[in-house]
Amino acid sequence: MSKAPKILVVSLGCPKNLTDTEHILAVLERSFGVLSFTQNPEEADIFLVNTCAFIERAVKESIDSILELSYRKKDHQKLIVFGCLPLRYGSKLQGLLPEVDKFIFHVEPSLIANSILDYLGVKKGNIVNDHDRIVTGSPWHVYVKISDGCPNRCTYCLIPRIRGDLRCRSPKSIIDEINIAVEKGAIEVTLVAQDLTTYKKDGVNLTGLVEKILKDTNVSWLRLMYMYPNGITDEILKLIRSEERICNYLDIPIQHASDKILKRMGRKYSGVELEKTMENIKRFLPEASLRTTVMVGFPGEEEKDFHILQDFIQRWQFHHLGCFVYCDEEEIYSRRFDGKVDKEIGKQRKDQILSIQREISLSINKTFVGRRLQVLVDGYCPESELLLCSRTKFQAPEVDGTTYINKGISKPGALETIKITEAFEYDLVGELV
Repeated sequence: MSKAPKILVVSLGCPKNLTDTEHILAVLERSFGVLSFTQNPEEADIFLVNTCAFIERAVKESIDSILELSYRKKDHQKLIVFGCLPLRYGSKLQGLLPEVDKFIFHVEPSLIANSILDYLGVKKGNIVNDHDRIVTGSPWHVYVKISDGCPNRCTYCLIPRIRGDLRCRSPKSIIDEINIAVEKGAIEVTLVAQDLTTYKKDGVNLTGLVEKILKDTNVSWLRLMYMYPNGITDEILKLIRSEERICNYLDIPIQHASDKILKRMGRKYSGVELEKTMENIKRFLPEASLRTTVMVGFPGEEEKDFHILQDFIQRWQFHHLGCFVYCDEEEIYSRRFDGKVDKEIGKQRKDQILSIQREISLSINKTFVGRRLQVLVDGYCPESELLLCSRTKFQAPEVDGTTYINKGISKPGALETIKITEAFEYDLVGELV
């Protein structure tokens, strides 16, 4: 390929996948000199698809996306697929999806990029640092992945098999990446990993890393996403309490609250230990906004276990909550467990949990009416240019609600102060002051 190609990029799944995609694009740009992007399949020379395959629904979305592009692909265009789908299913995909020109079976972004260049017959450029990336979304908010892989062995989870054991980036690389992002306009940086609390590199743990970030960067908002409950220490809670630049927001996927189910899930804590963790969080951060995810319908979950989970959610009043029904994936350890729960019962339990959560979220949101809050403006709302979309520190991008601004003028990427005038189950409404 003699000239810089036009690339159509599809990045599916979690923010960690998105950061991989952006690092891959940086390597490609170094070799081609310049990259151009398009969302029009007719114009593209290359289709790059970073896939997700964590659960059955994600696998279906990945395959559907691949097939949709393949139907529109011309002979001169190349369809290249990488990420969790080929990592999970291996070389048998080549027979199942012959429409794909190249599957790549590496985990690390630099190796994926080099495989793409080798396939295209392009000479590799200079070595790219692992903090180089091309931000494809809003420049005022970026995700920064601090590690990959996972040392936990939850019985329902494929991540260790797909992504491998824990590998942490150096503090210097992470800080360099954040500094570059801030120079390009980033206001909010969200640290992501399979489990932030397992971070340890060059003698630095998560608390030490966050301290270094605060000292060596000018990031305005620093958000921590995914913290395994029994990895949340007094040390990190004290730091969050003492530093205004850290969002007073904790994402703590508990999965369940019943001792029996937690043990079957392979979680490293009991219901009593989980209660102590929650008490500790409230002791240090009584105003913290809490997000969690739970799973219902796990093998062996009886009504009494489900009631324990319901009681836990009602007692601890999470601001944000996601609920999933257990999926009996082929390769997971829990597939061999007895006590399978009927799918319809699982769906009913999910509906019950979400019904409880709607009431909790509305109740919490109502407490903000009349208050003044700082927000980060994301831009005009797709539904109406009469509304601006923004987020408070207790609303993470893409997974939480939105704060709509219906009075006043601002611009994307601006930090503003607004007065909250209305509250709904997941969203808030306010006006600039």
